Amino acid sequence: MLTRLEISNFAVISHAVFEPGRGLNVITGETGAGKSLLVDALGLIMGDKASRNIIRSDSEYAYVEAVFDITDVTDEGFDAFLKDTDIEPEEGSLIISRKISSEGKSIARINGKTVVLAVLRQLASFLVDVHGQNDTQVIFDENKNCEMLFAFGGEDVRKAKDIYDEKLADYKELVLKIRNLSQSPELLKRRREYLEFAISEIDGAGLHPGMEEELLTLKRKMAEGARIAESLQIAVECLDDQGNDRGVISKLSLAASVIGKIKSETVNVGDLEQRLSSSLLEIQSVSEEVTALLEELDYDPKVKEDTDRKISKIYELRSKYGDTVEDLLKFSSDAKAELDSFENNKEIVSELKKKRHVLESELLSASDKLDSVLRKTAGELESDIVKELADLEMPDSLFKVEFTKRPNDRFFSSHGTHDIRFMFSANPGQEAKPLSSIVSGGEASRIMLAVKNILSRCDSIPTLVFDEIDMGVSGKASVAIAYKLHSIGEQHQVLCVSHTSQICAAADNNYMLTKSRSEDNTSASVTKLDEEGKVLEVSRLLSGKSDEESVNLAKSLINQFRR
Repeated sequence: MLTRLEISNFAVISHAVFEPGRGLNVITGETGAGKSLLVDALGLIMGDKASRNIIRSDSEYAYVEAVFDITDVTDEGFDAFLKDTDIEPEEGSLIISRKISSEGKSIARINGKTVVLAVLRQLASFLVDVHGQNDTQVIFDENKNCEMLFAFGGEDVRKAKDIYDEKLADYKELVLKIRNLSQSPELLKRRREYLEFAISEIDGAGLHPGMEEELLTLKRKMAEGARIAESLQIAVECLDDQGNDRGVISKLSLAASVIGKIKSETVNVGDLEQRLSSSLLEIQSVSEEVTALLEELDYDPKVKEDTDRKISKIYELRSKYGDTVEDLLKFSSDAKAELDSFENNKEIVSELKKKRHVLESELLSASDKLDSVLRKTAGELESDIVKELADLEMPDSLFKVEFTKRPNDRFFSSHGTHDIRFMFSANPGQEAKPLSSIVSGGEASRIMLAVKNILSRCDSIPTLVFDEIDMGVSGKASVAIAYKLHSIGEQHQVLCVSHTSQICAAADNNYMLTKSRSEDNTSASVTKLDEEGKVLEVSRLLSGKSDEESVNLAKSLINQFRR
């Protein structure tokens, strides 16, 4: 859940810290105070596009930082996502920041690691779900209706879906085999030539499991050997270059010889000849040892060249047929099996078609089972949502889950043989229409709350944000919405920007956004309200006053939600 949101230089907010708690957190404020700025700032954390216009006029950048406690995140894909993106939580928390400069540049970081916005958006999808009065997400997206029904169905639907998925995968694989074997003679000829060439290439490389790792180890060994051999060769050439007078030994020999020739002359050379001879013997010994090291070195340029050639060949084959040597070997094996099948093409296709008929029957049976479980689940969902809508002052509304049989050419889908969408009617006698066609803000808000309240037990997103979804409703409907938000808050952390006294009274934690003006600037800040502050804010929303009568009415309303 969100534990801290820090905002700097964002629109009229110079600096503000918002620290929501568990349950229902309600943000209120005077009209025009900028209550939705908190939601907008959170939107940046979720990867929304940013404009330099959001930067406070007297600043060079805007900065938003959010801290999320992820210990309660239960989505199975969340841990996999963190692993795939190399994001390391710190003591069960993620710190997400976003900085937008006046040049229009945006920098996003997760626990200090710079990330692209696509990663930010994907991460945020596990943590936060934002809804507004004209919400177009999830329940109003027909593509998501099926997912929601599956989620509501729980374990019974999951088991039926697993069986269906297994049969569907087998069926698709079999259909693909039949399609490949039933191609025209020309296509089969091209396929045969391709497979024969691939087998020749792969088998010609003499591959075996683990070969690439062995070659890379040998390559490193040969590289080290080449470096040592080069150094030893330079040393040998410096010491003795086969008497061409470039090596140290040749030059020392010459020096000893010429010194020896002038011994009897008038110049006193003393023991120079003896000392040169001693040095010559020592260096000759060193030269012999260096030469021996060079000869004993486990390095062969031909081996190095052969190793590099084999590695290059493996890389070339990997670019065509698989990611690893094991994949290449499997490709070759599968290609040989496919070639063998060409020899008895007609017989094999006939057998496969018989298998397809059997598997198709099994798939239909699995699909019927899934469809039966889904229809039972749909009936329960319809009943539950209608009850919820009645609580939300929509007693005559109708909610239906529509099942439409898919066309024959696209019969089997990932979710069965029927397309699913939610249908709704607000008034008796009125034909139910797709939920996605609803235009009334008040109706959309209440339907969304009804669905969210029902699905809260299986919705894994920890934080739900509702931005003025009470717009267009009042009276009993506002009270009903307040109760539903409070109910959802028992399963999730809820952040709600509101303008109604009922929702403010129902909150577990209350915050007020206020705006102040100086001669040349405007600033907004967010403050957590204590009990007295909450009573006064509910009173203000009720009547615009804080007299005794209004305050007593506010206390009564607050106590109503605490029973």
